[in-house]
Amino acid sequence: MSLLPPLPVEVWRHIFSLLIRVPGALLSDRLDPFSETRGVDVYWNMALSTRLALLLVCKDWFTIVSELIHEYIHLTCSKQVVIFADRLEQSKANDGVRALGSLTRRVDVQLHNPQPDDAQHHLARILRCTPNLEIFINSNFYMSLTPSSQTILPPMQTPTEVIQTLLTTCAHSLRRVEWTCNESPGWSDLMDVLRELRGLRSLTLANIYGSFPEKPRQEHLILPNLRTLILGDSPSFSHASLGNVPLNTLLLMLSKSPDQLPYLHRLEGFSPFSPDFLRTHGHKISIVRTVAYTPLLPEIIAKCPNLETFVTIFPHQQLDNLYHPTLKRIGIFPISEDIVGVPIQIFAAYIMKPLEDLMCQIEESNLPNLRQVRIRNTGTLAGVVEHALFIQKWRERWGSRGIRFDDKDGYPFQPEMPGKTDDGRKMHDPPKRP
Repeated sequence: MSLLPPLPVEVWRHIFSLLIRVPGALLSDRLDPFSETRGVDVYWNMALSTRLALLLVCKDWFTIVSELIHEYIHLTCSKQVVIFADRLEQSKANDGVRALGSLTRRVDVQLHNPQPDDAQHHLARILRCTPNLEIFINSNFYMSLTPSSQTILPPMQTPTEVIQTLLTTCAHSLRRVEWTCNESPGWSDLMDVLRELRGLRSLTLANIYGSFPEKPRQEHLILPNLRTLILGDSPSFSHASLGNVPLNTLLLMLSKSPDQLPYLHRLEGFSPFSPDFLRTHGHKISIVRTVAYTPLLPEIIAKCPNLETFVTIFPHQQLDNLYHPTLKRIGIFPISEDIVGVPIQIFAAYIMKPLEDLMCQIEESNLPNLRQVRIRNTGTLAGVVEHALFIQKWRERWGSRGIRFDDKDGYPFQPEMPGKTDDGRKMHDPPKRP
């Protein structure tokens, strides 16, 4: 068998990048809410077996593939954090400008009940080796698990050592920072983040740890490049977010002048949003995603005169008598994207009936520029496709008005054979364990 022809390293690097890099993983902003890719899919689409196979071929391939793999580091256990810390420090000492950490553009940390004096210290070691980091996502979660129950523990604070290391090492390069679970920065550390990350484009805060200082430093915070602001514990935005005093305090701090957020275009999170914030910045916002019923929704929408996309988390919203002249897309997304098993009768009563009501409300609203209605038929809304009469009815109604009626993948809805899903399971049955 003949050998493969020699190719320049740059060509091999491009070929391997097509196999290893995950679309959307290195974006400096959140994916569009109508994107077919979920954030959670980014990690699980990494094709780990492919990576391992490529590493074993030869020394040259190992070098190229290792560099590409270290562009995106996803940490899920304390042992893994220590291994990466040791590896990056060794590479920093031996490889100079080609150190693996200098190639890292994204770090996700998703540890269960991490110990501040252990795993968090080693995380800081990793961050000291990543001077070109652009994305830092903290999804650490604190939960008590027993055979019969799970309990979410009180919020915890991200250690100051981790945040100060981020700022010292990566302030010039960071573009996207997220805290998505029940670990969050304290007020003092958050203020340092907002002051020093001048290039920040996307900020996600599930919460802010602790109380606002009694005598806060008076300052005019300006985030000159921020485009996306997400507040609350996405993706499900639990009711713990509603009326969140720390997050509302932050909104008030950013409501003094339009120049504080000159490029803001996307606002997501708990409802209702601060009226002062919307009065100041609403004219810039083109994407809103919120949850929980509020009678102030028409007022919220009205304060965003250039709104183009509105996403509601089903079933926590009503859209009675909605009016907006520029709104083009409405998304109805499930409160949970986890697969659930629900008896058909309960699904019809508690999902399909409210969904039918919501669709009627949208139809009766005054939305002259509406072009697309999308139901994200996954998780708690996965069974929608089994209801063929519902799909057919609304496909015809929206189609008669020139409005697309799309599924989670952005394709026109097609009713499926009764009782079957894409993988052949009965619609409302939970998946069988292997």
